[in-house]
Amino acid sequence: MPLHLLGKKSWNVYNPENIARVRRDEEAAKAREEEEERRMQEVDAERRIKILRGERPPTPPSPPSSSRDGDERGHRRHDATRHRKRRRIAGEDDTDRDIRFAKEDAVHNDSKRRELLATSEKKNRDAHVAIVDTDGHLNLFTEQMTRHQHVEKNAEAEAEAAKKKRAFEDQYTMRFSNAAGYRESINQAPWYSSSATRKKLAQDRIPSKDVWGNEDPMRQAREKARIDASDPLAAMKAGVRGVKKVQRERKQWQEEKLRELEELKRAERSQNKHGSRRRRSRSRSRDSLNSLEGFSLDSRPRQRSREKERHRSRHHHQHHSHRDRDSQSHSTRYKKAES
Repeated sequence: MPLHLLGKKSWNVYNPENIARVRRDEEAAKAREEEEERRMQEVDAERRIKILRGERPPTPPSPPSSSRDGDERGHRRHDATRHRKRRRIAGEDDTDRDIRFAKEDAVHNDSKRRELLATSEKKNRDAHVAIVDTDGHLNLFTEQMTRHQHVEKNAEAEAEAAKKKRAFEDQYTMRFSNAAGYRESINQAPWYSSSATRKKLAQDRIPSKDVWGNEDPMRQAREKARIDASDPLAAMKAGVRGVKKVQRERKQWQEEKLRELEELKRAERSQNKHGSRRRRSRSRSRDSLNSLEGFSLDSRPRQRSREKERHRSRHHHQHHSHRDRDSQSHSTRYKKAES
């Protein structure tokens, strides 16, 4: 093909009309992307506001489908036809053509106007929700905002679903209400509240058969003795009992020793009392005899006074010697009793 005819072809990429059409398509695609981005931002902002207000967030927009792609392609074709030069139909004059063009433009403008009005009304309705009640109090959760949340539910279906969910969770969940056992009765007392229950459970855990499966009536007794022997608490209790027994025996022995010492002291006091009486009677008789020794009527008064002083000093010395012997004997007896 000669190169001077290439510019005449409609499919030539370097044709000015084709270049302008490509630029228009690129600008339209860019505008659609910006519009889609703006719409997604508005949807995201509205969803966040709903979440902050405690309302149910709207469902995210569905991805563009084939019908939407077809609509976009139709819009692109419509835009392309608008930019194209509209031609006259066969058998139509200029007046009919202008009237037809005016009607098409009016219909298109009306549809666009209705679309814009619907969008603006929705925005105004969402933006002008009254959040102040009649009393002047601020209320972020008004009835208009939350009316779509009041959805009627089937109570039986909800209860059945909750029951199935709990039964499934009970397979791998330990609850505080069932901490003592799986699905244990509430009115039943726990196993650790009574010592008899603990003993019964311990006896039930001990097997009554030997390793070959034969009945062994003494096995439980042997196991119980082994458990008691290896139980540190039982050993501590036995040690405490032994210590208390030793303390009681020591206390009894001390009481017996104190009783014996009291008896010895009592016997010594009675013996000392009788001994002192005998010594006093002996000393009196000895003094009476000594007082008459060397007495003479012919002696002088000075000599008689000297003899009295000598007798008094000898009597005092004898009395002190007897007291020393009594104290020594008492101390030796007390030491023997203590040993």
